[in-house]
Amino acid sequence: MSEPAVTETSPMLPALRGQTEPLVSLGPTAAPPPSAEDSAEAAPSEPRITTARRPEPQPELVAKLQWLMFFRVVIITLLLGSTLLFRIIGADFAANPTQLTLLGVIIATYALTIVYAVVLRSLRGGYSRFAYVQLSIDLLIGAVLISVTGGTESLFLILFALTVLNASILLYRRGAMYMMMLSTALIVLQVAREALGWWLPGGPVSDERLLGVFLSGVTNISAVFLVALLAGYLSEQVRDTGRRLRVASRDLEAARALNDRIITSIQSGLASYTHDGQIIFFNPAAGRITGLDPQKVLYNDARLVFPDLPVDEEDLPRWEAPFTRPDGARRVLGYSRSPLLDRGGERQGWILAFQDLTPLREMEAGLRRSERFAAIGKMAAGIAHEIRNPLASMSGSIQMLSQNTELDPIGERLMGIVLRETDRLNALITDFLQFARPNPPQLEKVQLAALLDELVQVFGYLHHPGEGESTPVPDVRFEAPPDLWCEADPRQLKQVFWNLLNNATQAMPDGGPVRIVAQRRGNAITVSVIDTGLGIPNEALDRIFDPFYSTKEQGTGLGLAQVLRIVEEHGGHIDVFSTPGEGSRFVVHLPVRPTLQPPGSPEVES
Repeated sequence: MSEPAVTETSPMLPALRGQTEPLVSLGPTAAPPPSAEDSAEAAPSEPRITTARRPEPQPELVAKLQWLMFFRVVIITLLLGSTLLFRIIGADFAANPTQLTLLGVIIATYALTIVYAVVLRSLRGGYSRFAYVQLSIDLLIGAVLISVTGGTESLFLILFALTVLNASILLYRRGAMYMMMLSTALIVLQVAREALGWWLPGGPVSDERLLGVFLSGVTNISAVFLVALLAGYLSEQVRDTGRRLRVASRDLEAARALNDRIITSIQSGLASYTHDGQIIFFNPAAGRITGLDPQKVLYNDARLVFPDLPVDEEDLPRWEAPFTRPDGARRVLGYSRSPLLDRGGERQGWILAFQDLTPLREMEAGLRRSERFAAIGKMAAGIAHEIRNPLASMSGSIQMLSQNTELDPIGERLMGIVLRETDRLNALITDFLQFARPNPPQLEKVQLAALLDELVQVFGYLHHPGEGESTPVPDVRFEAPPDLWCEADPRQLKQVFWNLLNNATQAMPDGGPVRIVAQRRGNAITVSVIDTGLGIPNEALDRIFDPFYSTKEQGTGLGLAQVLRIVEEHGGHIDVFSTPGEGSRFVVHLPVRPTLQPPGSPEVES
């Protein structure tokens, strides 16, 4: 008997279901255990591969067999027990063979149930055949009960219909039809036995009862047939519905898993919030970008997490805004927003997508800085030739005049001012040329702890106040492991940390500690210069490395620009963290073994 097939209309569904399977197998992979419905009848077009491994158990059919055994014990106990109870009241129990037969059937049923349970526990396959055996034995037991309790007039004829119903539940339409045919054969045998007198002490039934025997047989055969037909149809519908439900469930799980993988793998932050601003979704990328725990962000106010969110009435699909992470790092985030709609198309909130644009903006700033460096380099040639040579002539001439000319005290003081300013201008041009035309780093293995220790000692000696001076003594504290080393240009590294140390002490006019902390992290060296001074205004943080930009009255604006250039030529970078009124922290990141890059600006001839 053919069975309806369940079709999958979407070609994408098998692919989606395949996504949930493991990509790497660590050993022999067995097929998932087939259910009782799927294994009842296989399509003839499907190829079968026979292997030597033991078949997997069928949990659904096993559970049904266990329920069948429990149901059999209950039915036998209720029907036979009550019948036996009524028959033994007021009668000699041992003298009645029918009562002994009923008692024997009850005992046999209990014994068979125990045997079934033991066999079921030890089985590793063949559950359908085991079910057929149990149902067939049930029909034979029913036939015995019917024969000893009145034949075609027995109340136990209902056991045939119950067995067919059990067969439809366990084995579906095919099992119901098999049990229906066996029940029909047993009923026909019982009718023939009574009509012909087979194994009956009183012989055949009388002619008056013969018609009733035939009518009872036809009625019970019709009842068994109708039960088999209806129960088989319903069981097939249940099985087909179960198949479709399992297919839909697998497709749903596969689609959900694929959706979860897409949401998890996407590098953009995604957040959803309702009309009242309550966050209802926060993907892992959003947590990585913002530094927040997605589980702790849920159901918080979106405007507390993203202070620059526009109001709902604003039509602002894309915008950028600064964002401060919990660790104090400042980032630039690019946002886009779209409405969150329900099934009816009504807006229930907003979907916020955002990305960390900080590396892009830093790259743009670096590009603009490189362009300024290139322009400065071109201008440096003219400065070197047009200013430095005349300045040298002027300085030499003034020095000769000061030696050969008798000057009054005012003239001598003015002559000294001219010479000092000439030297200052010459030093400024020298710094400018050094910045515009840096020498490539000469790498060698540098013991960074020793270099920094020497630098701190020299810095303290040169900045120690003399007699009568009120300048505070620099309090520089140095922390570094003794085995810290990297490949770098020691002369340029000294220039970097000298400038940073000098800026740190100048930021603390009333004195205070300056900490230098050096350590290795993986393949990079980090050196932090930390002060507790005035700090850097927020509006100046993006410009402190620009050439000729300085927050100090006497500063040239080239110190930090030179620091940045040297660090970048060593393959590193600098992070700056500053809070006005609390101090600043400059963190220099240097690779242990840098790969040198050619200078970005053209060389300048002096």
